[in-house]
Amino acid sequence: MHRALEACLADEGQAILFLNRRGFSPTLRCGACGEVAQCPSCSVGLTEHRRAGLMRCHYCDYAIAVTNHCGSCGRNALAQLGVGTEKLEDTLAGAFAPARVARLDRDTAAGGRAVEAVLDRLRRREIDILVGTQMVTKGHDVPGVTLVGVVLADQSLAFPDFRAAERTFQLLSQVAGRAGRGEKPGKVVLQAFQPEHASIVQAQRHDYEAFFRTELEERRELGYTPFGRMVAVKVDATDETRARQAADHLAEQANRHPAVRDRRVMLLGPAPAPIARIRNRYRFRLMLRAADRRALRAVARFLANVIDEGLPSARAFVDVDPVSML
Repeated sequence: MHRALEACLADEGQAILFLNRRGFSPTLRCGACGEVAQCPSCSVGLTEHRRAGLMRCHYCDYAIAVTNHCGSCGRNALAQLGVGTEKLEDTLAGAFAPARVARLDRDTAAGGRAVEAVLDRLRRREIDILVGTQMVTKGHDVPGVTLVGVVLADQSLAFPDFRAAERTFQLLSQVAGRAGRGEKPGKVVLQAFQPEHASIVQAQRHDYEAFFRTELEERRELGYTPFGRMVAVKVDATDETRARQAADHLAEQANRHPAVRDRRVMLLGPAPAPIARIRNRYRFRLMLRAADRRALRAVARFLANVIDEGLPSARAFVDVDPVSML
């Protein structure tokens, strides 16, 4: 990718680098005790935003001043790990000076016309390398862009979601389309730890049909859509015990339904959500899966009625065909 950027700039082309992770350092870990600096209200780590001088939670927006002080053991040993768009921008500016490097993400795009302002600069060739998150992937037609680079192209495969491969393929296909839209041909370079993964290989080849066949077979084997349907019942409360009790209560009620008893509908859980706490609310979920849509709807309606009757100190809702598994 470094050599491709050199060649692109030497040929007076422009480049877009996509990294789907904003901030400077996504992880701050103590070198003494190994603890990760975490948000006090969410089960996620804080991200360093160096220019703002803040360590920030990307879920509740909690922020504190950047420090080396470990909140767990008290030592001044916090180390910055990983790379975000802010760090990538700084690295490129140093490595390819005097090339003009800019960044487009939620941190730089505050305000109504901020995104268009950056893209207008790119179209006027006032930017040589544009670094960004998903904001740089979709719909932009800039004839001068002859190189697209994707950093950590496979990181989205690690999401606990059966659609992870599909979304990875979609993102890579979208961002690849930003290169070579003018007279000069375009080039796309992907950096990944799993370059042999089907979604990476097939995105490289622009082979939608091969990806479709591969993904369809995996979903057929596991009973995911379009071969089965899913309903998520999501529960949260300010007290972890009450959240768990409410989820257990809903699971007990679901197990009484004939469609669950005769296995036409499979009940999974309850279990903590992948992000177990957001904004000081503890989160649990049950999953209902079935090939029989009518039976699945009947169980979902039954649980919706149980929820409407009220859960003590907890709230819940039924999510049919959930888009987010987090």
